[in-house]
Amino acid sequence: MDSELVEEVDITVSQTTETAESAKPHSLAVHLLIVLAAVVLLVTAVNVWVDRAALNTDNWVDASDQLLAEPTVREAISVYVVDQLYTNVDVSAQLGDLLPGDLSGLSGALASALRNPATDAVDRLLATDQVAAIWSDANRIAHQTIVNILEDDTRVEALSTSGGNVTLDLREVVVQLAADLGLPGSVVDRIPADAGQVTIVESSRLEDLQTAVTFVQWASWLLFFVVIGIYAGAILLADGWRRVATRAAGISILIVGLLVLAGLRFGGDRLLDSVVDKESNRGAAEAVWRIGSQLLHDIGWSITWVGLIIILGAVIAGPTAIAKSIRRFIAPAFVGGPGVRWGIGAAIFLIMVVWAPLPALTNWFGILVFAAILAACIEGLRGLCLADRAEVVDERIDVELVEVESSGAG
Repeated sequence: MDSELVEEVDITVSQTTETAESAKPHSLAVHLLIVLAAVVLLVTAVNVWVDRAALNTDNWVDASDQLLAEPTVREAISVYVVDQLYTNVDVSAQLGDLLPGDLSGLSGALASALRNPATDAVDRLLATDQVAAIWSDANRIAHQTIVNILEDDTRVEALSTSGGNVTLDLREVVVQLAADLGLPGSVVDRIPADAGQVTIVESSRLEDLQTAVTFVQWASWLLFFVVIGIYAGAILLADGWRRVATRAAGISILIVGLLVLAGLRFGGDRLLDSVVDKESNRGAAEAVWRIGSQLLHDIGWSITWVGLIIILGAVIAGPTAIAKSIRRFIAPAFVGGPGVRWGIGAAIFLIMVVWAPLPALTNWFGILVFAAILAACIEGLRGLCLADRAEVVDERIDVELVEVESSGAG
């Protein structure tokens, strides 16, 4: 009899809570703010990716080193370097000078036959520590140069540009290849200074790119706080149904994360289809895209997990029987002494920081944000568990009153 009365009171309280939440004042404004915040969050994700992947020299060099470790990329670079050597040096004529007079007519065929072995030699050369260091330094110099120019940093002297263009200088690799092939020093010295030059940015586009870089750098932090502000405003405006609004915010964040991941998956394929004109270059292009978009991939997963956690928190805080059962199960750990709940919080914090399943947990700012969110969740759960305990006490009082009234009537 008592259990039936408690269950009836529990259902009544749940229905009352759900009815109060269904009123939803300012519903349209709240949902519009949540949609706006989601759009800004999507822009923020892409902006952070561009800022950290394209404008951070250390990240750029790290990505370029990963590219050099990819066999398909080394193959593409090897073909380019050999083409540059054959374009700037008359290999056939040089071989003709080295061959005996009666064999000099074979120099053309020999030069053609050496092209593939030369490509293989460059590939092996690119795998050496010496060339890896040259490659890394060339990328660092080129990237630092372009960042200085795009930031309009006139304090940096002797910026390495050619005709106003920013280039990646691979001439040392071409020279090293010529030496390894046994070409005379006099021939190597005649290799043009612009051999192996790869134009990264043309001068005609610098002004537009400088404007874009200024926006990206300022927006990286600004948009982050704008997103938080809009979501906070939407939840505060949802007076009386903030839990539901919080769940809606979590769903919107989850959708943004999934959109980023889906965009990388399907948008990347379309991008490669549009820019790759030779199937032989497909593997290298895929490696470039995979490494270049890795940070955005990590950002997408981070956003997805944040959305899922918020949704889960909103569900656990709800009036449903399952939510109350979960809270009653964890209540002993959260309503007792502070040592237990904060000990659990510290264990969760250390596990997450050491494990670092999210990229955000690899830097101090992300760790601080996670610590603040974890502390808020612990205190929020404690408040809910205390409220549930008070509700149970009230229910028991109601049951006892009913029993007293029933016995009095009898």
